[in-house]
Amino acid sequence: MTEDNKNAIPDTRDIAERGEAIYKEKWEAKLAKDSEGKFVAINIVNGDAVLGDTSEEAIRRAQEQYPKGYFHLMRVGHRSAFNAGWYMSHAD
Repeated sequence: MTEDNKNAIPDTRDIAERGEAIYKEKWEAKLAKDSEGKFVAINIVNGDAVLGDTSEEAIRRAQEQYPKGYFHLMRVGHRSAFNAGWYMSHAD
């Protein structure tokens, strides 16, 4: 995120895209070694990651550490933080 747009509020799609990119580039390989199954909140403002055993814990810790951050939640070793199930995976 550049200095010019740090105060701009990103939309949810932008947060997700940036969070996914930061996770893949910076954190995926590092966290896969010893954090499988943990939740990680990726701060798209500075690229930092905050881990938690639950999604709530990861987000709470991230907000405490970075009150002005925007976060994308991932689960280490999974394609997404949560599994939507059969119905959502087949929805148009």
